Amino acid sequence: MNNTVQTIDWNGVRAMVFDMDGTLLNTEQVIIAAASHTLEHLGYAPLPQGYRMPNMFGTAADLMVDVLKERGVPLPAGGHAQAGALFERFYAAQPAGAAPLYDGVLDWLHAAQAQGVALGVCTNKQYALALKGLEAAGILELFSVVTGRDSCGIAKPAPEPLLHTLSQMQVLPQEAVFFGDTHADAGCAHAAGVRFTWFTSGFGTDRVHDFPQALAFADFRELSLATA
Repeated sequence: MNNTVQTIDWNGVRAMVFDMDGTLLNTEQVIIAAASHTLEHLGYAPLPQGYRMPNMFGTAADLMVDVLKERGVPLPAGGHAQAGALFERFYAAQPAGAAPLYDGVLDWLHAAQAQGVALGVCTNKQYALALKGLEAAGILELFSVVTGRDSCGIAKPAPEPLLHTLSQMQVLPQEAVFFGDTHADAGCAHAAGVRFTWFTSGFGTDRVHDFPQALAFADFRELSLATA
């Protein structure tokens, strides 16, 4: 697929929706710690130093199941659901503020809000954990809508979570831009008819190139509404 990066006319954008993990917040170490604690709780060795997660784009259960497979560890008796619930329990126990904002995020959010652009979050994180993470980062109040993977019963890359978010914001897909870092975000945006902006410094892989991007950038400080 030809994914030539274009420019966005920010003047036509009424809403910006953001993925959370790997886009607004660098949650990599928090995710690894939660997975490691889950392994220990199940009676196995913790993850080694420098471990890289095999999956950084799915639901909590997806992330944890892939870690168990990679480590050669069987699923717990409760299966996929228990693996996800344990991961979320240990994720929630991490210290507040353990996941920092990426550079430039706060200034970009404030700049967009100052231009009258509505802001939302659409994440595969459980809704309650998303609220906790955004609040700990000091940015929760900037978003009019937050959608978690349990908000409408299905997770990205399905388009429903993003469409649900835009519906709550009373914005049409063509009036919005979705910021994300992985192919799950790109696929969700494409299926929803929303322009996708790829944050290349997040957790994504080359699989993002399977979908079109209206813009790709490595640092929020590179972006400017003034030059639209």
